[in-house]
Amino acid sequence: MSLKLGDGLLFTGPFPIDTTVIRANKVPVVYAIVAKGGQSWAPVFRVMDIGASPDEGIDLAKHPSRPQWQPAAGEAVGAYLLYLPRSEYAQTDRERLAQELLALYQPPNNLVA
Repeated sequence: MSLKLGDGLLFTGPFPIDTTVIRANKVPVVYAIVAKGGQSWAPVFRVMDIGASPDEGIDLAKHPSRPQWQPAAGEAVGAYLLYLPRSEYAQTDRERLAQELLALYQPPNNLVA
């Protein structure tokens, strides 16, 4: 499944937070931590956090904000990833995009329209 954020950016997911590791030798990402709730025929997506993987990689289960990524009743939380190859995007580009998306969605309570 995919989720469009921002200006039509297609994030892939959801991936389980506790087992999602972006290794240094893999394509870096901008990640969105999203809670999915509502009925299956009318889901509601709530952006909880957004960030960029550093060049050395990231283990989302060990992220300092992990304790805050808790679902409300009836929600499931997962990671959605936007792959941004190093050949096209520098670390600063990923960080800038993550900051733009944070400003747009103002986590943890903004819904994806």
